[in-house]
Amino acid sequence: MAETTFADPTDPAEPEGEHSLGKFRRGPVEFFVIFVSAPPGTPNTYRVDCDDGVGPREVCRFGDDTEEPAIWRGAWNGDPWCPWILEKARELVDRPSLFDY
Repeated sequence: MAETTFADPTDPAEPEGEHSLGKFRRGPVEFFVIFVSAPPGTPNTYRVDCDDGVGPREVCRFGDDTEEPAIWRGAWNGDPWCPWILEKARELVDRPSLFDY
């Protein structure tokens, strides 16, 4: 499973340059949408992490192309919340920090 980060993308200790686009909540679970840096000329990639009180874990990865399916991790694969999570995550990609509080 991927390490999760919410660091400042200009921080030299964070070579991947990931940065949070915002977060949203459902019940006790917080979901974070992270832009994952990619080489120029390659599609944008985003990661959704969740934290239900035991630390952040990767939920899925997806790109800008809505026709491409998201890649779900572990128990999230096939979870009934998946369509809702992806909908909220794509809204944050379109309007960062829309749900951030």
